[in-house]
Amino acid sequence: MGFGLPKLFPQGLRCQRMARNPFFALMRAEVNDNMKKKIGFEYHKRSAGEEVPFEIFLKYSDEKEKSSEVLGRILSRLLTREKMTLLDIGSGTGEYLRLALSKARIPQRLSVTLLEPSTDLATRLCSARKLFPSNVFVNIVSDTFEDFTTGVLFDIILASHVPLAKDNVAKLPEIYRRMFKLLKPDGYLVIVLRGKDGVHQFRTRFKTKIIGRDYYSLTIDDAEAILRKIAEQLPLQIQKFNVKAKLHLPYPDDMRDVISVVEFLLNTNWKDIPVVIRDSILTYIRRRNGLFRQIDGFLVVRKIHCHEKLNP
Repeated sequence: MGFGLPKLFPQGLRCQRMARNPFFALMRAEVNDNMKKKIGFEYHKRSAGEEVPFEIFLKYSDEKEKSSEVLGRILSRLLTREKMTLLDIGSGTGEYLRLALSKARIPQRLSVTLLEPSTDLATRLCSARKLFPSNVFVNIVSDTFEDFTTGVLFDIILASHVPLAKDNVAKLPEIYRRMFKLLKPDGYLVIVLRGKDGVHQFRTRFKTKIIGRDYYSLTIDDAEAILRKIAEQLPLQIQKFNVKAKLHLPYPDDMRDVISVVEFLLNTNWKDIPVVIRDSILTYIRRRNGLFRQIDGFLVVRKIHCHEKLNP
């Protein structure tokens, strides 16, 4: 179910008022009944005041800092006019985009829509709104991209590490095509996804063991292949970048956080993983001293106006 921006989180609305907003209360009830199946437990708090596994993962990786610096440079190049609009799909805590914008040259007025399906994270986004640059006007929508509806077209759409289609490659072309429909002519789609790094290898190895069949985690190379196929029918220009980072788990000093990060990476509750696989996971982490190399890949895709000719 989609909500219009003014109804749900109008600009300047306080968190206290948001919590009493009937639209927000309705949305929370619907999420509790239906949406958790779509977005996963790893983006929900287990108890009040506790960090979600996604946030614990961010504490032990420098990926956010290094990746946001690259994204900032990209946005500096794309944000060239006043009153441009940006949609961030799967905003999380909002910190990644905020960091990128703090490092970017941005116009005097920029309108940003943060789309985040987790109500725990969306509530936190309301508090984080004031941390964005003063010339950035922020709207927050708690919904999945699949259910998101809007009459607005955007200059830029950002999709960073969003588990679209649940790693089902066959469904991605339709999702990317919908993103292009939400872009203005000459708008830009910015995709950020993992490369075939240590985290990718970990997920592939142990998700396969847990589900009992081959599992493949989507990478930036998969997204590029799909987008180049789409570009055979739509006029697109595609550029690719990457940045290296590392994840250093606090093994064995803080096993609670280690397990939370594993839960995030495998999208599975630790208690639901068979004991023999748990032991294998911890052995794998110990042998690597808790260190995993990370590669963030970037695709910057321009939707070329239909009247403009592509350069050969």
